[in-house]
Amino acid sequence: MENKTSQRVQTRTMEVSIDSGRAVQRPAIAEVLRESIRQGMLAPGQPLIQASIAEAMGVSRIPVREALHALAAEGLVTFGEDGGARVTALAPEEVDELWTLRALLESHMAPAIVRTATPADVAALRELVVAMDDLEATAWSDRNFSFHQELHRLAEMPHVADATGRVLTMIEPYSRVAVTVLQEQSEAQAEHHQMIEALAADDSDELARLLLHHSHRARMALLAYAAETAKPVDPQAVATAAARSLADHLGA
Repeated sequence: MENKTSQRVQTRTMEVSIDSGRAVQRPAIAEVLRESIRQGMLAPGQPLIQASIAEAMGVSRIPVREALHALAAEGLVTFGEDGGARVTALAPEEVDELWTLRALLESHMAPAIVRTATPADVAALRELVVAMDDLEATAWSDRNFSFHQELHRLAEMPHVADATGRVLTMIEPYSRVAVTVLQEQSEAQAEHHQMIEALAADDSDELARLLLHHSHRARMALLAYAAETAKPVDPQAVATAAARSLADHLGA
């Protein structure tokens, strides 16, 4: 029997499997591509060839095309005049705009987060943050994304949380630049601890201030980096197994 290697990644809604002999379920196609883009494995500006993606996932081009259009609606994929799809590449001014929007949306949710968070919620967030203290950059970035998603969930403002989540996903590859290249992890982690203390103290003003500062600091560091250098980030450092499998196939 042929020996096949299955690689998996835990996404927001399901466990996705890329297997050389098994087709990926239709709803999972967009999830794997979204995860690959979010992780930075499919780099900004990279062409997304439908035939290659379909072959990698063991599906026809039709569900791949549907997935790409769904991701285009989220701002993660851009279609050119020739109909070809690419991973959306953000200009510095777009990074500036999206990071500013993230700061405004997250700080807007602060009063609701404080109002609805229970002691058990605070304890769970504290446990998550403490567990992040000694993580290396890639694992820390994954937990960082989860931490902010959990804050959004606690606000019980689904429309604002959905909008914020989309922004967070669009800027995640650039957030990982801040962590892996600009070494912003220690400052960001210290701010996470401060957020927990503000939440535990029911201090919505302080939580809002911290969320604003959290995004502002990373935004300014990234804009300065973009102005000074065009040095790329090694995407292998920020890839999940399934994202790497797909990207390796696309780059072959």
